[in-house]
Amino acid sequence: MAIYGPERRVIEWPRINETGFPGYPRPNGTYRDQPPNLTNVTAIAAGQSHSLALRKSGRVVMWTRRLTGDNRTDYLPNFITRATVKAIAAAKGGSTFSMFLLKNGSVLEWPPRNYSEIYSGNFTTWIVPRPDALLMSGSVKAIAAGYEHCLALLKNGTVVAWGGKRGTTQAGLSAQFKSIQVPAAAQANVTAIAAGMAHSLALLKNGTVVAWGRALPAGYNGATCAAIGCGGAPPPPGGPNGVPYAALSGVKAISAGQNIAVTLLTGGRVFVWGQTTTGLVLNIIPPEAQSGVVGIGAGSFWWMAIK
Repeated sequence: MAIYGPERRVIEWPRINETGFPGYPRPNGTYRDQPPNLTNVTAIAAGQSHSLALRKSGRVVMWTRRLTGDNRTDYLPNFITRATVKAIAAAKGGSTFSMFLLKNGSVLEWPPRNYSEIYSGNFTTWIVPRPDALLMSGSVKAIAAGYEHCLALLKNGTVVAWGGKRGTTQAGLSAQFKSIQVPAAAQANVTAIAAGMAHSLALLKNGTVVAWGRALPAGYNGATCAAIGCGGAPPPPGGPNGVPYAALSGVKAISAGQNIAVTLLTGGRVFVWGQTTTGLVLNIIPPEAQSGVVGIGAGSFWWMAIK
């Protein structure tokens, strides 16, 4: 998704029609297109099956690529569409919830998740309950949504995390749980946050990145530059908490994909680390992203830069 033009309209690509992805047809009526005349958009967020746009008025608009048939989740409730919203976030990598930061500094989630019931049985030891009193106190500055976990940046520079993943394996549960165990380094002087599938990032005032949760490889997953044709030396080995040394200073912005971390460095250069995917070596930086970049973004299996 992107905001473009003087009227600040929204464009999405590739377009997904009602027939669905190749090999995964859907019945007619399981798609709702972008509302007409959607202008004055200040922020956007793309989820697995839905899109969000925040207008200059503070109102949120949602449309869907795949409807559940449940009016409780296919349409935003009035208490969100009528609220004055400051920021939006859509869960990554297949989860379906969204987060809304209101102008009064409080945080809402939709659809609401009852953490005490959804994560029942033995899984309750792998989650952190939503800190409702804190999130409704007006002290939140920014939000980020992962796959099953949430981050909030408080006005005092502290990060708060909650949620967790039920998961199917011990390793999956452990990684998701670690993503909400905020380290001491992210308890002060944080200016930005980002959440991936099972990892979290924080940017400090001094330009350093703090990472926690699933450890992201700093190299090429064992592949050599010669084998993958990267045309240059591999990134340096990881520093504290698995963060490469290149991201320990001079970082201006951060973004998180499913299993990747994207940073914008001084001079407009992009640096990426994390897990590659079959046919996609995501942590190779093309020449176009070596300078002059002013914005970054990341999805499940891609990242992008704005020049």
